[in-house]
Amino acid sequence: MEHPLNPIDEVFLAMDRNIGMVHGQFLRFDGTPPSLDVLHDHLADRLPRLSRLTHRAGSEGRRTSRAPRPGFDLRDHVREVELPAGTTLDEALGVLARQPLPASGPLWSVHLVHGYAVGEYAVCYRVHHGLEDGTGAAHVATVLFGDPRQPGRTRQDEQRNGPLFTAGPVELLRGTLSVGAGLARALVPARLWPKAPRPGPGHLAVCSTGATWHELSRLGRKHGGTVNDAFLMALWGALAAWSASGESNDVRSAFRSAPVPVRMPLSTRHTGEETAVGNHLTTATVMLPGRELPPAEAFAQLVESTHRMRSSGLRPASRAFVALLPSAVTRWTVRRLLSPRSAPLYASNYTVPKNLCFKGDPVTDAIPLGVLLPGNPLSVTLLSCGSRVQVSFLYDRRLPGAQRLAALWREALDALDALDAPAALNTPAAPDQLFTY
Repeated sequence: MEHPLNPIDEVFLAMDRNIGMVHGQFLRFDGTPPSLDVLHDHLADRLPRLSRLTHRAGSEGRRTSRAPRPGFDLRDHVREVELPAGTTLDEALGVLARQPLPASGPLWSVHLVHGYAVGEYAVCYRVHHGLEDGTGAAHVATVLFGDPRQPGRTRQDEQRNGPLFTAGPVELLRGTLSVGAGLARALVPARLWPKAPRPGPGHLAVCSTGATWHELSRLGRKHGGTVNDAFLMALWGALAAWSASGESNDVRSAFRSAPVPVRMPLSTRHTGEETAVGNHLTTATVMLPGRELPPAEAFAQLVESTHRMRSSGLRPASRAFVALLPSAVTRWTVRRLLSPRSAPLYASNYTVPKNLCFKGDPVTDAIPLGVLLPGNPLSVTLLSCGSRVQVSFLYDRRLPGAQRLAALWREALDALDALDAPAALNTPAAPDQLFTY
């Protein structure tokens, strides 16, 4: 049976099929690495609940859809990567980020990674963004490595089945205005950001760092915000420190401008649509405050702007537009919103369950591998798994000093945590929720 792709899927697939548009999770396990056959048999046992993994996207005339691929062979998508002892975690992540997807068949792969550390191995699921957003990829990881006996874990792949309109007319009107404002900023940005050259496969690299959910939650609440606000404020500090060392003609100099727009995906899924196949999201732009502001004042400004974004009606309006507007109009709009000349950075966050395991070995950490949109020099992703949070930067290794970004993010988080709490907050503390994917 064929399933039509939505216009957002089509845009991501048409952008580029190189490895920069592939995202996923690097799941770390304590234990002895299994054989590739053991991993294959485990995946084969879970595959009936994930029909999406047997589908390939294709076009026939103006119609683009996904359908089961004849002759699908799971072994084409399960691979082994043995790394030299002593390979650092970031080096291992970089190796995975540079791995191509299968040349034919569905655009995803699962890698068994070992050798880099004693008593540890990893399983990495990667998928092209044109077939899966972050929530969808998290669902796949849950089915592959979650407990199949738990309620809700045996649901088959589904299409979006919730109501078309998930808000009242006033909120939908606000959302329509938000979509229009975002499109205007994309078409006529306050400044044209330099378009980065497209990196080749060998140019991609990753750096990562960890934190706890409690750290981000405490910091966000102290300033009346959320975990996501704390994540973005640490990014604000990291970009300030990184760009300060750039020369006048260095690409880092662009990030010294104030403020810096950051593009973020917002999920448009309704409750119960976690298993829906494809991309169900919209795009918002968050302005990181100017570097000249004191950190506490910058934090307050950021919290105010993200609060407005959450209450703007952008999600429900975008959900309705994708369903009601002609596909060509939606594709044109999405391409404009993703223009690298209007925002130099893509930032996202999402979560995977904490109780994932493989053959009795519990997951100890989950590190995200993000996407690098064409024309952007880097991207940053936060992935939450239980009490742990991991942040990774995907970048072009030709970008000077980019390998320090994760460490700078961690340093910025520690510095922000040392700030005194504001004497009074203009807005009540928002709930601890990740409002992107």
